[in-house]
Amino acid sequence: MAVLITRAEPAASQTSKRIEQAGHDVIVLPLFEVSDLKTQIPNADYDGVIFTSKNAVEVLATREFGFKNIPAYCVGEKTKQAAEALGFTKTHVANGGGAVLADLMGKMKLEGQTLLYPTTPDRSYDMQTALEPSGIKVKSIDIYQVNALIPDQQTFTQTFQKISYGHIFTYSALSATHLTHILETTNLTNALKDCTLIGISKHAVKSLEQFEWKEILVARQPDETCMIELLNQSINPTNYS
Repeated sequence: MAVLITRAEPAASQTSKRIEQAGHDVIVLPLFEVSDLKTQIPNADYDGVIFTSKNAVEVLATREFGFKNIPAYCVGEKTKQAAEALGFTKTHVANGGGAVLADLMGKMKLEGQTLLYPTTPDRSYDMQTALEPSGIKVKSIDIYQVNALIPDQQTFTQTFQKISYGHIFTYSALSATHLTHILETTNLTNALKDCTLIGISKHAVKSLEQFEWKEILVARQPDETCMIELLNQSINPTNYS
């Protein structure tokens, strides 16, 4: 059975390699692309930087900046690893969403510090408001945008023919909403009844729940490793009984 990955590149190819290493076939059909907004980051003495997405790290990697010696507070191991690869040596990680990271930072005695937050205008969590009660100042800078792509109907139809009885990964509410729209406009919703949907969170499957699926699974933590565990369990349930 195949696994459909719809996230943006280069993350799609990176995910593909992980799933192939687990012994599964993968179909990559990016429905998004990440674009650099070219927003300038003001020079300042930041006390730390917040990364809630690996996208922010990858966009920042294309720029010249001189604040790698400050702590980086990251959502997820993959984001932390990307920050370390970029040169950040003082990293902290929360294996969850923005709320989990904010809770961790609130317990770290960062009162009075100013933290840079390179992010996207489409962020779903208000990190600035969440950290205000802890006395932490957050400088949010929108440096990237996630743009939806619409494949031609023939490509999309052929993809779903290949994914029959397979699995589909979704990583955000935005991706679920976009996939819902495409499925409805291409009249392919009936093709899902033998497919399993695996979401990184409840938000990442919500708009797709209206369709008939073989099964909908949600990762116990918002982490790709947990999604791959669900994939393995779904394909080989006797190994986990």
